[in-house]
Amino acid sequence: MSKPYNILWIDDEHNDEALLPFILQAEQQNIILEGYGSFKEGFNALEANINFYDVILLDALFFEDEKSETPNPAGLGSAIQKINELRNKKSFPYFVLSGQTHFTEVTNPILEAFKLRCYNKKKSDDVIELLQTIKAEADMQTDLQIKHENQSLFEVLNDYPDSARDTFISIFKGLKGFDNQFDDQLYFTQLRIILETLFRRANAFGLLHDKCVQVNGNQVNLTESYLFLSGLDTNHYNVNCSITHFPKLIANNVKNIVHTTGAASHTSVVDITQNIHIQAYRKNVKTPYLLYSLALQLMDVLIWFEGYVKVNNNVATNKSYWQDIGYDADGNKYEIAEISKIGANGWASALVNNGTKSIGVFKGDVVSNNLKIGDKIKFTVKESSVAQNITKI
Repeated sequence: MSKPYNILWIDDEHNDEALLPFILQAEQQNIILEGYGSFKEGFNALEANINFYDVILLDALFFEDEKSETPNPAGLGSAIQKINELRNKKSFPYFVLSGQTHFTEVTNPILEAFKLRCYNKKKSDDVIELLQTIKAEADMQTDLQIKHENQSLFEVLNDYPDSARDTFISIFKGLKGFDNQFDDQLYFTQLRIILETLFRRANAFGLLHDKCVQVNGNQVNLTESYLFLSGLDTNHYNVNCSITHFPKLIANNVKNIVHTTGAASHTSVVDITQNIHIQAYRKNVKTPYLLYSLALQLMDVLIWFEGYVKVNNNVATNKSYWQDIGYDADGNKYEIAEISKIGANGWASALVNNGTKSIGVFKGDVVSNNLKIGDKIKFTVKESSVAQNITKI
């Protein structure tokens, strides 16, 4: 699995065909260049997604903004100043690459002031050295180390909001000992938002019922979503799924995240200070380890889900497993199951609760409905665990 290096590249000629060999040469080194023509465009992109980029590559001459008519050295000075201003958020290695002789062959005051070397884009040896140096400098950055050490997770996070990646980078930094001071309200909310995104993706693939993600128009009910994907009846929406998507351990992880972070219903309305269990816990245990454990469980859930949807991505097929839950006049739930066995005494059996509970079918009902093994029936069950109100379907 290749380890990518994401480079913010500011060069007014970044789309020029003449630079295509350089771009391809960089890609062969797993260096992905994201080009912008001006200082303003490039640094707007950087600040909007600061943890995505690993290194900054600057041309010596580029536009100040999209309205500029000619490239000039002021853009380079502005870029270097901005990089220094951003150090309190993230420290970036940065390099200068140019084909301009008054930068590559003579002393330039901007480069001299910041003790920078200008690599010559017209010299193959310079380009080779630059690409090697970019990787070497980037490899020393904590953020990139985290992304490379946990590459499976961060590849999955490409399909999630940028804030998800930022959250996990912060948590990994905590695990590495850089910062162990985490706010429950902030980070529990972030974990719930990531889980909400997973549920929205599950709905887009037809794995999760629309009712679970369209509460009051567009909210996600985390508890109902967990129940549906676990093959259990929803509490309020009278729907379930005829197959179980979540394996047992994944279901346990999701349930733990939902209930521990206090998300009894929706993601954005939970006040963790009102969760009496968390507050009681925090009276004696003031460590980040609860957060770490939940985050690590969520990482496994995200990675599992990505593999699952690659195999189960037929929306129509997935929706065919959605079921409405019906009730008789006495409030007994209608079940749908297949006849799994017919005994010598004429009685039959059907399995409910994901195959964990056997329900008896009276021999008279077997005969009157002409039931055979594999037939599907709809029925209600009372305390006797015998099927009643049977309809063959």
